[in-house]
Amino acid sequence: MERYDLSAANVTGVLPDGARKEQGISLAIGFFDGVHLGHQEVVRQAVALARQQGLVPAVMTFDPHPRVVLGQGSQFQTVLTPLSDKLTLLSELGIEAAYIIHFDREFSEVTAEQFVKSFITPLGVKATTVGFDFSFGHRGEGNAEALKLYGNGEIQVQVVSPVFLEGTKVSSTRIRERLDDGQCSEASGLLGRPYVIKGVVVHGDARGRLLGFPTANLEPEQPFVIPRSGVYAIHIDVLKDSGAVESRHNGVLNVGYRPTFDAPGGALKLEAHLFDFNDDLYGRQLALTFHSFLRAENKFASIDKLIEQISSDSAQAKEIFSVKLQD
Repeated sequence: MERYDLSAANVTGVLPDGARKEQGISLAIGFFDGVHLGHQEVVRQAVALARQQGLVPAVMTFDPHPRVVLGQGSQFQTVLTPLSDKLTLLSELGIEAAYIIHFDREFSEVTAEQFVKSFITPLGVKATTVGFDFSFGHRGEGNAEALKLYGNGEIQVQVVSPVFLEGTKVSSTRIRERLDDGQCSEASGLLGRPYVIKGVVVHGDARGRLLGFPTANLEPEQPFVIPRSGVYAIHIDVLKDSGAVESRHNGVLNVGYRPTFDAPGGALKLEAHLFDFNDDLYGRQLALTFHSFLRAENKFASIDKLIEQISSDSAQAKEIFSVKLQD
């Protein structure tokens, strides 16, 4: 189990064994994929409890997703938030320390009682905050009541009710479904922020430049959930080596298989066209923020038809951003 100090926006160092243990810890526990509105409420309550009782606000999470290790769903091989982004978001919510447990087959055999006595109590945890559907231990045998029991009544357990947005329960599964449908605004509402994919610009076949619409071909740096195939209005942040934003641009993104040019069965591609930008981006890291779904991916009868459609897509995206700016 690794311990990270999150006093800065990024992971900055290792929290030494026993550091601040005497002060006690208020611990939020969960996988927190997406750090969505429901997760944020769990974390906020853990932080509030820490402030009330003079404890260190901390989180315990797992990597990779337990269901991947247990073979319970291939969809969990992709993530809404990679671990590094998750830690940054948790830090912004007031978390000061994170305990990351590497989840493997051996750990999956740990009983609920062993988990509390070997992984919770030794940290000096005085209070825990968990979601309404929290379970832990071998085959998910433990719940909030078990956490109290095995903590010998010395660990306060706070259970957070589900969060609803416009009648919909906020969950990572629901967000994935919205992205699968291309419904970016709905997914963003459930997340509490726009959906972002980060990656590095790699060489393509330069066909976009030949068409008059140069594109940056993005290779995601982590196994992000990729929204449905189609064309999107997006914001593109060009990042510095430090991860800070160097510049922001509007543009359009094609997610798909380029049926006009490529044979069926090819690799999925993410090709971003930045408006009014012509600098070399090869090897640079970009962050793509999904704004609006424009249309499904199509196969065009001619190159001229494709160029005409890309022009229309760009005009539509510029209009969307113009309206948003006026709002």
